[in-house]
Amino acid sequence: MPASSVTISATFKETTETVNQKAAAAVIAKINAIGTVAYTEASKSLIDTARTAYDALTNDQKTLVTNYETLTTAESSYSELKTVADNQAAAADVIAKINAIGTVAYTEASKSLIDTARTAYDALTNDQKLLVTNYSTLTTAESTYRSLTPVSSNGSGFSVTTWENEPGDNLGTE
Repeated sequence: MPASSVTISATFKETTETVNQKAAAAVIAKINAIGTVAYTEASKSLIDTARTAYDALTNDQKTLVTNYETLTTAESSYSELKTVADNQAAAADVIAKINAIGTVAYTEASKSLIDTARTAYDALTNDQKLLVTNYSTLTTAESTYRSLTPVSSNGSGFSVTTWENEPGDNLGTE
């Protein structure tokens, strides 16, 4: 034995199995943190964080993640919520364009509003079209516009037709 104090230190090296379990446990916790999926930035951030962490694992570590299905379900749910929100936003835009038509008149401005609404509606997907609650307003406006006749430029508000009296015509004038 040495005559003085001896300090002994040991360095422990984690086994590969322990490293894999710790890495998988960290990802499991991130997946559990997702909670209820909503169409919010916070929810998207939690899902993305868990996905990034999972993707960074080795294949051996991935096999230890027991709640991977929770992550894929969350991603799918978020995607569905995004689709619904996108569809609602697209339909709301078209609803606003149809509402902007207002009173239909035989004018370029009125025709332009109708055409803008029609173009926007036609660009929607079938699912989005189902969300447009005032489509009949658009079709009525189109029908009304087609039934109108031009108004004279004389400001009278009446359509003016000019007739010329040919010899032998009996138009009631002499």
